[in-house]
Formats: sequence, structure tokens, C-alpha cells
Amino acid sequence: MSTIKSSNEHLTLNADGSSKDIKFQANGVEKASISSAGAFTSTTIDATKLTGNLPAISGASLTGITQGITEADSWRLSSGFSSSVGPISSNLERVDSNNFDKIGTGMTVSSGVFTFPSTGYYLIQSIWTVENTGVDDPHMAMQTTADGGSNWDIAYKHYCGNRESSSTKNTSSGHFILDVTNTSNIKVRFDIISSTSNCTTMGETAITWTGWSFIRLGDT
Repeated sequence: MSTIKSSNEHLTLNADGSSKDIKFQANGVEKASISSAGAFTSTTIDATKLTGNLPAISGASLTGITQGITEADSWRLSSGFSSSVGPISSNLERVDSNNFDKIGTGMTVSSGVFTFPSTGYYLIQSIWTVENTGVDDPHMAMQTTADGGSNWDIAYKHYCGNRESSSTKNTSSGHFILDVTNTSNIKVRFDIISSTSNCTTMGETAITWTGWSFIRLGDT
């Protein structure tokens, strides 16, 4: 028997029977309920009317909410190139020193073409270090494709030149936010161009002289 009773100044609503819920109706329409397991469900809760201290909610109980950065990865040139190489297709490795660890699945690369693990907005950062033994005007470019690699466009380009005849080392950096709406079609690669053989793009397997980071900022 379902009852409503007051005992010692507590009001008790009792839905008698196994797996029976307490239901709240207005004009014959259910607006809220309390299940036999104690879960409260409401069709309309006005957040502006909530006041006071609210109970803590476990993050494990939340669904459909992205919490923090879900993807972050770093790659580098494992050994250097002399003069111009065009799109880099080799000597690439994921950073594996100084306690580095990726977040999430991480990027994949094939013949220098990087594929994203999931859709989203990605911040792509690059650092480029060159050693010039003479006058040269080298640059690095990030190229993007929206059709799986049939056509490539330059997203950004940065120079690291030497206008002097003596040997110098120079570093430059760049960044770009890319909207990856399709992981099969939208990809990136990196290009090294120099005008003479005076330029060496520096790379090493234990130190990042030339490299790239990929950080997923949020959903597309």
C-alpha cells in the first residue's frame, strides 16, 4: 500500500512494492520522479532557481562532457638534412626522452604525412633549427590537404636565414590552429626549402632541435 505520512515531523512518501517509483505530476503530467534506487529525474529544472550548497557530483557519473585535453603529441627530426629536401618523408620520430608521454592515441605518420587521431581543433606548433655555413635563405612550411593528399596548400611559412658569410645557428618557430573535420581527408606535412647547400636542418634522436607538437583544443 502506498502511503503519505508524517512521523516525528518527517514527511514520508512511500511507494509500496518492488521497483515502484515516486512520481510528481502537475495537471496530470509527470514532472519528476524518484526511482526505487533513489535516482531523481526531472523534466524541467531551472538552473537559475538553484541556490545554496549543491551536492558533489562524481566526474565518473557525467556523460557527454569532454574533460580537459584529450590529445597531445610531439614529434621531431631524428637526424639532420643538408640543403633542400622539400616535403620531409623520413627521419621522423615521436619524442621519447626526458619523461615525454603523449596524451590519448597520438598522431600517426606515413612518408611524412601526419594523420590526426580524431576530429577537432588542433594547435600545431613547430620549432626549426638550422646551421648555416654561408649565405642562405632557408624556410620551413607547414602544408595542409583537405582531400587526402591530392592537393596541398601552405598554411604557414617561417624563415631562418643567414645573410652573413660566417657560420651561424638560427631557430624559428610557428603555430597554426587547424579545424580537422575529417581525419581521412585533412592531414599535414612539413617542407624544408633552402637555396644553397650552405644550410643544414638540425635533428637528433635525444634532443628536439627541429620538431612539432599537436594539441587538440576541443571539438570541431
